[in-house]
Amino acid sequence: MIKRNGLVTTVIIIITVILQTTIFNRFSFHNVKPDFVLIIIILISNYLGSIKGQLTGFVSGLIEDSLSLSPFGFSALIKSVIGYFSGKTEGQIFFDPIVVPIIFVFAGTIIKSLLSFLLLLVFSPEKADAVFSITLLIEAGMNIILTPFIYFILKLIKVLPSSNSSRIL
Repeated sequence: MIKRNGLVTTVIIIITVILQTTIFNRFSFHNVKPDFVLIIIILISNYLGSIKGQLTGFVSGLIEDSLSLSPFGFSALIKSVIGYFSGKTEGQIFFDPIVVPIIFVFAGTIIKSLLSFLLLLVFSPEKADAVFSITLLIEAGMNIILTPFIYFILKLIKVLPSSNSSRIL
């Protein structure tokens, strides 16, 4: 079952990265696009733990870097860190279908922007100020709106467990 779940997770991440960098790239609001991969990494990492969350973030970031114009390793580093810290909550927080995933994804979006800012500050300081703008709020809002839908899709295809009864705060 664990190998099957890992394979399904890998396939979902690969499909999501490809869709996000190709088809979903055309749908934007004020040139801002939601980060489907980030949402999936955060939701899955909470159930897989920090090591598998970090690996999921790293692999998805590498695939994303290879399909986009970002420097190779940029997304991999950011998504690895987010996957790791999202996985640290494994078994410690009751994961209801709406509120907690939204809070986690909002925090993950902010952390993604903070890490992007720090990396840009080091490697491209002239672009660093663009990270914290209205686009951050738009992306966070879009991610928040999509989170419950993605959560239910992941539960429907049985990537996330259907019962949370053993998970308490």
